[in-house]
Amino acid sequence: MKNNQQLFSMSDEVTGEINIDRLSPDTGKPLPTSSIIRYLIAFSLFSILNAAAFNINGTNLLPQHLSNVGFMDPTSAFSVITSVTSVVSMFAGYLWGNLSDHTKSRFGKRTPWIFWGAIVAGIGLYLIGSFATVTSITLAYCFNTLGQNAIQTPMYAIMADRIPQRVRGTLATGLMASSIGIPIGQMISSNYIDTIHQGMGFFIGAVFITLSGILPLLIMPRERASHREDIPSELTIKSLLPPSIDDNRDFYKAAVARFLIMIGYTMVMQYLLYILENYIGQSTAEAGRTLKQISVATLFISLIGLIIAGPVSDYLKRRKLPILVGVIIMIVGAAVPIIFKSTTGIIVYAVLTSLGNGIYVSVDMALNIDVIPREAKVKKNTGMYIGLINFANTLGLMVAPLLTGMTLSVTTSYGMVFMSSMLFAAIGVIFILSIRNIN
Repeated sequence: MKNNQQLFSMSDEVTGEINIDRLSPDTGKPLPTSSIIRYLIAFSLFSILNAAAFNINGTNLLPQHLSNVGFMDPTSAFSVITSVTSVVSMFAGYLWGNLSDHTKSRFGKRTPWIFWGAIVAGIGLYLIGSFATVTSITLAYCFNTLGQNAIQTPMYAIMADRIPQRVRGTLATGLMASSIGIPIGQMISSNYIDTIHQGMGFFIGAVFITLSGILPLLIMPRERASHREDIPSELTIKSLLPPSIDDNRDFYKAAVARFLIMIGYTMVMQYLLYILENYIGQSTAEAGRTLKQISVATLFISLIGLIIAGPVSDYLKRRKLPILVGVIIMIVGAAVPIIFKSTTGIIVYAVLTSLGNGIYVSVDMALNIDVIPREAKVKKNTGMYIGLINFANTLGLMVAPLLTGMTLSVTTSYGMVFMSSMLFAAIGVIFILSIRNIN
């Protein structure tokens, strides 16, 4: 690439003597190939293990655990628990992002939060399977959520702090490899759905989520110490306020798009077990076997979307086109079970949605970081912006089960759930297309 060639629609403006299109914002130097590989491996392990743990717990074992402990309406209990913990997650991510921006330590700004967050998240996840009331399960899930956000928000901020834009799409492939972790989690949890072995399933999830924070820290280049940096160590009311909309229109458009598309994806995927049992009419054992088939199929198809989309986005210098393609595939996938109400229809849905989501998430993460102002990247104050993206993402996770529950209460139709999923995804991609400063 020639030195005077532009990347995306951005100019080669140098802010603070650091050209963050080609140089690491952290060091002001080109990122060595060995470091790129280490970041890719670290981000991939984080995303895969984290997503697998979430799906072992939230998608399969927790819903079945609520049924096994005797709740008359486990669907409603599940909605209450996930909604409460989503509220906690929304604000925890934003707060942890701000706190990590202001952290002074010899281990850096992000590392301490990731390490201790991994410990807390693992303990919380294991405790979820040990309790039998809505209150105790919710408290354990909240504890897990606080730790989860302490891993996630600083991990994403590392991408903005250290990774140059020219390889951001490629490395975002690793950071957003959750499409691989989801079927792994489904595959593991399907073996522990029965009452006797559920505890082992929660234990495996706890180990996964702990390793999702610790292993990347051991693999990626060590973060530079921040205890001698000239940064305010105390939070102020001003520092807690979100950035102005006028100066960050593209960023907020990307955040709204993430919120809407996350709703569309989660409305169906998080209720997959209930859909197999109540929409298709399978027993718990049959649903477990179907989830295994879905896990195997979606694992490989997710890899295709993830491996191709990020590097292609960097090569084409385009973010919007791959996202558009991914969301269209997700919308088509959601239409299949409406037309073909069968186990095969659900499997086809899962395959297409996993492919589309793999394409979408790998490029969308890079886009979300691209639209963060350059000054924030140079000063490594990106935690607040990452926290806001997490806010939008978690708000989508919170709203989705409520919308699914409301839709089922009013219409008693899972077909309407699929249609609503398609609508939210379509509106979300319109916001992506309206972003001006990214091709």
